Amino acid sequence: MNKKQIRELMMDFKQYAIVLLAIGTFLYIGMVIPDEYVSRSSMEEYALLGATTLLFIFSILCFSRSLKYKKQLENMDE
Repeated sequence: MNKKQIRELMMDFKQYAIVLLAIGTFLYIGMVIPDEYVSRSSMEEYALLGATTLLFIFSILCFSRSLKYKKQLENMDE
């Protein structure tokens, strides 16, 4: 792979991570803020908590992959 492809991969994974982090944050805020008009069962709360956790995990994985490509790009410059 050349530098351009690695740089594009790095930016793509960084953008994926930011989007996943934003979606996870909105889901978490929506779960934490009490809503007087909608009653959720405990199963729905567990599902939201699980989805939020998975989004945060995938976000961390995408950030680490982006960091891997950044280090690879820096090693190519040396």
